[in-house]
Amino acid sequence: MSPTEVVEVVVYDAPAARAQGCACGCGGHGHDHQEGLDPLAQANMELQTRALALTLEAAFPGRVKVAYINVLKDPRGPSLPQTPLLCSLAYPSPLVYINGQGRFAGALPVERIREEVGKLLAAP
Repeated sequence: MSPTEVVEVVVYDAPAARAQGCACGCGGHGHDHQEGLDPLAQANMELQTRALALTLEAAFPGRVKVAYINVLKDPRGPSLPQTPLLCSLAYPSPLVYINGQGRFAGALPVERIREEVGKLLAAP
């Protein structure tokens, strides 16, 4: 098996699912909305994803694609399997997928993501 040419990292986020008046359709009732989270931290997930992209590009030039998807606003959201996972709060937002596989939930661990990407790019 040859080394992976390009690794794809996708960050799926549903920031409104964590707020009162949940956009997942529950009307803010029926499940824990993890109140008390910093709204700036939620809003900044897209910026954190951009920073992750810069970090990975510096470490692996031209070999990593990073995308941020807010499943509640993206037109693909309703058809993504990650949307019900995030809206049910079964897993904390964000979900980080690397080459199509769920790897992290609830945070954007930049160093751990960099290590995972490095392993995939070096894999024989």
